[in-house]
Amino acid sequence: LRVVELMRKRLAAIHKDGAVVVMDPRTGDLLASASFPMPDPGSAATPDELLDRARYGQYPPGSTFKLVTAIAALRLDPDLQNKTYQCIRLKDGRAGNIVQGWKNKPIRDDVGDHPHGTLNMEAALAESCNAYFAQLGTYDVGASALHDTAALLDIPAGDLPEIKKMMPFAAYGQGPVLVTPFKMARVAATIANAGDMPQGRWVSGDANTRTDPPRPILAPNLSDFLRRAMRRVVQSGTARGAMNGSAISIAGKTGTAQVEQGAPHSWFAGFAPYGGDPAKQIAFAVVVEHGGYGAESAAPLAREIIEAAHELGII
Repeated sequence: LRVVELMRKRLAAIHKDGAVVVMDPRTGDLLASASFPMPDPGSAATPDELLDRARYGQYPPGSTFKLVTAIAALRLDPDLQNKTYQCIRLKDGRAGNIVQGWKNKPIRDDVGDHPHGTLNMEAALAESCNAYFAQLGTYDVGASALHDTAALLDIPAGDLPEIKKMMPFAAYGQGPVLVTPFKMARVAATIANAGDMPQGRWVSGDANTRTDPPRPILAPNLSDFLRRAMRRVVQSGTARGAMNGSAISIAGKTGTAQVEQGAPHSWFAGFAPYGGDPAKQIAFAVVVEHGGYGAESAAPLAREIIEAAHELGII
């Protein structure tokens, strides 16, 4: 109910649609799932209001998918966490770099971003550097490993020829990659849960058929590395403004997903509290359709949801 109230208040005010998923990262038990717009009691619901965006809405994930590319890289070679690439000033003035051998097409970071210089994986996650992940994905991960890792996480990243064709873009969540808010929350849950992905459950009790144990995805020490990187996103990276002053230690990843028409979709996925009791943590994903930058719309809503969970004693 609190999630519904917060969504209605924030999204109605900016005339945007969206979805929220909150889950227990250990079990995958769904704690909250809501879509907006939602039906009003006593009135006939429209098809748009009946759409369960949280479970069935397919969105480009934007930079939240960099977590998947990072998982794919670490599964191939744990030392790739130390791999560095450059983000430079391009001829048009934008920050980014050229992916060699891929039509020498420039990969650009967001308008207004300064060149990030030489980055390793942790810094690239914190700064959400497209140029870094385009290079890491193309040169080190490759289409097959990215496809297979996404499949392990039950994410439809496109078929292999599509990924190969769009590899630099797919590596940072554009191109053929699509994901539901539920599955993005489960990626965050996997990282929070020492690298084991919970199946995710909507029904409790004997009627539940989703009883498989968590699926091992990443070694605990490597998931710990990603947890630290996600904490850095909030402390000094792209989410620092939205989360500044929060009494709760939040870890997450912003996403700004470009679409064919209109403003980008705004994403924030993560978990809280960072470093806390696993029995008192939540994992979550928030998407605001055409909400702009991830830190602009999704992250502030995520913060309100986290603070509500704390007030209710869930975390």
